[in-house]
Amino acid sequence: MKKSLVASLSILSIITFWTVAVCAQMEPPAALIKAAKAEGKLMFYSGMTEGGVKLQCETFEKKYGIKSIYLRSTSGALVQRFVTENAGKDNVADVFMVSSPVAFEKHPELFADITPDEVPSIAKFPSKWWIGTKGVTTQTSPMVVTYNTDMVDPNEVPRTWKEVVNPKWKGKVMLTDPRTSVTYLGWLDQMEKNFGQEFVKKLVQLDFKLTKSGASGAQMVAAGAFAMNFPAYASFSVRLKEKNAPIDARIMREPEIISMSTCGIAANAPHPNAARLFMNFIVSEEGLRTICGQFPVSSPGDLEGKFGCDGLENPQPVDYGISAERKDYLVKLLGLSIH
Repeated sequence: MKKSLVASLSILSIITFWTVAVCAQMEPPAALIKAAKAEGKLMFYSGMTEGGVKLQCETFEKKYGIKSIYLRSTSGALVQRFVTENAGKDNVADVFMVSSPVAFEKHPELFADITPDEVPSIAKFPSKWWIGTKGVTTQTSPMVVTYNTDMVDPNEVPRTWKEVVNPKWKGKVMLTDPRTSVTYLGWLDQMEKNFGQEFVKKLVQLDFKLTKSGASGAQMVAAGAFAMNFPAYASFSVRLKEKNAPIDARIMREPEIISMSTCGIAANAPHPNAARLFMNFIVSEEGLRTICGQFPVSSPGDLEGKFGCDGLENPQPVDYGISAERKDYLVKLLGLSIH
């Protein structure tokens, strides 16, 4: 009995020591903090929502006293700008984050290698969410249906993607144009793969109207012009809800379709130490609690939702490598012109 107790205590001691050691490794090295503060500045390029980017920079600046500036734009425009600036040897970005891993796959030379030694908090991210050694998927944004709470009873809001093509929604739907973004095209691609052409045909029969983005779709839904908008992201409705607009969003299941927000450090970052410290912050428990406490996102760093992020059971990333032929097929199937 005593031997068993001693053995159990020994195992417990080992586990406790290992846990403390891992937690300690999550903290950024003191030397990194000192070097980052000496640089005193950070430039963050991000394709995420304005509110989320601002929140991350303000919280980081308050914590470390490092002036944090950001440039927020659509992911496509941001990638083009980043590539052009680097080609002209005029890069100003320290940290780069967009809703697609493509830039990291096509231009790995523009990004620095990331290691847990320099960015300790990324050690908890599963390898499937890494883009080589250049980038990490820090957020996974689930696609939602945005709906007007005055026009749609919460009990009637679709819960699965199959339910959005119910004939009762005819004339009440605003569809986010799949031609405007690889993620929205990726949603249509997933729908056709999962449910076949029949789903798309039923979607066409809803007599939907188009919007160029989920952000403008949320505005239209909040104004009562349409009962629902999809595909979209819940972040677009957050600020409208805060202003008491009649709008809400529901994460859709079967399947749980997500876009991958991938983050990395510029190879020619003007402030490389501040960049590493900032990236460590946004993927740390504190950083995840900060963003997930204000915006409905999920993260590979919080798969179970312990830090306030949306937990997902079986997330399916959109396909970022859809061929031109496949795109043309999907767009035509939806009854839209190719442009």
